[in-house]
Amino acid sequence: MNLQIAPVNGLIFVIGCLVGYVVYRRTMNSLDTPRPSGDLAAAITAAAAAVAVLVVLLAPASSQATDEAPTRGTVPAPARD
Repeated sequence: MNLQIAPVNGLIFVIGCLVGYVVYRRTMNSLDTPRPSGDLAAAITAAAAAVAVLVVLLAPASSQATDEAPTRGTVPAPARD
C-alpha cells in the first residue's frame, strides 16, 4: 500500500526535525556536565511546537471541506396530521 504525502506536509516535517536538532545541539553547549549531552525534552518540545505552528500556517485545507449542501440522512421526517 502506498501512502501519498503532500510535499507541504513533508516540508513541515523536515523543518520540525531541523528545529529539534538545532535545539538539541544548542543545549548541548549550555549544560555544565562531565559528559555534555543535549536537552532531549526541549528539543522534542521545540520540534512539536514548530510543526504545530507550520501546520496551522502552511497546510492546505482539507479536501473534505467543500461548499456542498449537507446530504439528508436516512431518518424519515415525522408524520404530520
